[in-house]
Amino acid sequence: MKKVILICLLFLLLLPALNVFSASYQKAEMFNRHGLVRESKAELINIIFSNASITEKAQAYYLLGLIAYTEKKVNKALKSWRELVTKYPETKEAKLVKDRVKELAEIVGGIEKEPIKNAVAQLYLNHGDFWSKGTGYKLTIDTSLMPHVEAAVKWYDKVIQEFPNSSASRIAYKGKMRTLLGWKKHGNSYGIRQSFSKYMPQLLETFNQFEIEYPNASTLQAFRYQIAQAYWDNKNWNKSREWLNLIIKKAGDRDSFYKDSAMRRLKWFKKSKVSDEGNQMR
Repeated sequence: MKKVILICLLFLLLLPALNVFSASYQKAEMFNRHGLVRESKAELINIIFSNASITEKAQAYYLLGLIAYTEKKVNKALKSWRELVTKYPETKEAKLVKDRVKELAEIVGGIEKEPIKNAVAQLYLNHGDFWSKGTGYKLTIDTSLMPHVEAAVKWYDKVIQEFPNSSASRIAYKGKMRTLLGWKKHGNSYGIRQSFSKYMPQLLETFNQFEIEYPNASTLQAFRYQIAQAYWDNKNWNKSREWLNLIIKKAGDRDSFYKDSAMRRLKWFKKSKVSDEGNQMR
């Protein structure tokens, strides 16, 4: 009986400790969300060297790598994720990064210095770097004559397809739409600024998919206005007015920046007496 009581007491003593590890990871996430990156990394390292569960340690390695990647310290991200795959290969975090480690290794070769442990070797490298300092550490890629829009869209689509219903997918949708909306640089035009007929259908299809998957996204009104503006720039007054009215309808009774902007833009149609039957002004 005493033995049973002792075991129960021991379990009760360990229970708070078990909860500490779970709370510690949550604390690290909270630190990271609020910009306290240094504190978050310290918390994650504590988890790795504690008696936390495999799941929690895998989460810690994954988030450490993610933070490093966000800070553009790709080498450190690669190191964290390699350790994750080696130590905890069966965890969902390891499976998530396993196929990307090789790709990250290629990126590291192009943009970041590798750490050198031998002091003499580092000294020799410093001498070599002194004489070749004009080259820099980042390798450049000549993108002239390359299809920028198609290349960007390919990678955004990859995120959307491989990571559905995620924050990454939501960001990819926005990046894809901004790309299709286009830009001008050094005398060159891209996206709908280059070819309205080619890229506008892609933009509309992407927006429709985005709205279906993220119906409550805060950026929907912003992109509706961009579409209305694109039609405006192309002198398709009817379509522009259609999207401006949609913005007002979606806003309802609530006052907002894009609703107000749409209403102000629509006043131009009344003043200019744009025809309902065509795109020409009377």
